[in-house]
Amino acid sequence: MAKKVESFRDLNQENKKNTPTHEVGDISRKKKYKDDKQWVDNQEGNPAAKVFIFFIILVVIGICIGVIFSPVFNLTELIIEDGVNVSSAEISSAVHVNMGENILRQNYGEIKGAVLALPYIKEARVKAVFPNKIAIIYEERQPYMILKYLESFFVVDKHGYLLEIKKENDMPELPVVYGVEIDSYELGETLGDTSRIKYNNMVTLLETAAQRNFPYAIYEINYETIGEVKMWVQDYDIDIVYGEIDKNLISDKLNYLAGILETLKGKKGRLDLSSSNYLEKTIFTERY
Repeated sequence: MAKKVESFRDLNQENKKNTPTHEVGDISRKKKYKDDKQWVDNQEGNPAAKVFIFFIILVVIGICIGVIFSPVFNLTELIIEDGVNVSSAEISSAVHVNMGENILRQNYGEIKGAVLALPYIKEARVKAVFPNKIAIIYEERQPYMILKYLESFFVVDKHGYLLEIKKENDMPELPVVYGVEIDSYELGETLGDTSRIKYNNMVTLLETAAQRNFPYAIYEINYETIGEVKMWVQDYDIDIVYGEIDKNLISDKLNYLAGILETLKGKKGRLDLSSSNYLEKTIFTERY
C-alpha cells in the first residue's frame, strides 16, 4: 500500500513539471522590467549620456532663438493673388501686418479675420512661407442676382449675402429682380427676414430653370406682388405673367412656358399663365 501512495506522489510531481503555468510569463516580464530598469539606471549614471541630452536641448533652444530673433525671418512680403471681384490691393490694405517683424510674431488670427470681413470673401487661410513671407489664400463668393431697390443695385450671392451696392448696373449677365423689400442691410451679411422669403423663391426659380435646361435666359423679374411674378426673357418682347411661385410646379411650368414661347417667336405682347389651371387658361394678348 505504501508503494502505491509513493507512486501517486511521484506522478503528481511529474505532472507539475510538465504543466505550463503563468509563472513563465511572470518570470519573462520580471526579467524585461529588470533589464529596462537596469538600462535606465545605467543612463542616469552615465555622464556622457547626460552631456549629450543637455547638448541637444541647447541646440533646440538655440534654433528657436535664432528663428525668433534672426533678421532672416523678418516679414518682407505678403503673397496675395488677384481674384475675380477682389484685388490683392484690397486685401493688402484690409489686413494689418508688421513688416520687418518676425513672421512667427504676426497675429495670424487677426489677419484671417480682416480678410473674412470683406463682403466678397467666403473662406480664407493664412500661412507662413519661410523664411520671410506670409501667404493669404481665399475663396470668393459669386454674384448671383441683382436686387433693384430704390435708386441702388444690390449685388447678392446665391445664399443671400450682400456683396456690393452699386449706383449703376454694370453686371448685365445677372438677372435683375424688382420688388424685394430691403428694410435693413449690412455688406457681407445675409438679407433680413423680410426679404429672404422672396429672395429664396427667386433662387429656387432660377436654379430649377438651370437644372432643367430652360432654353431662355431670364434677365428680369418683377416680384412686387407675391402671387403675380412677372418675368422677361432674352430675345422676346413679351411680358410673362408667371403667377405664384409653387416649388412643386416650377419644373413643369417652365417646360410648358418653353413650349409656348417657341410658338410665339417674333411676336410682342403679354403672356398670362398665372392661373392655377394654367394648362387650360393661358392667355396671350398680342401687342402691335
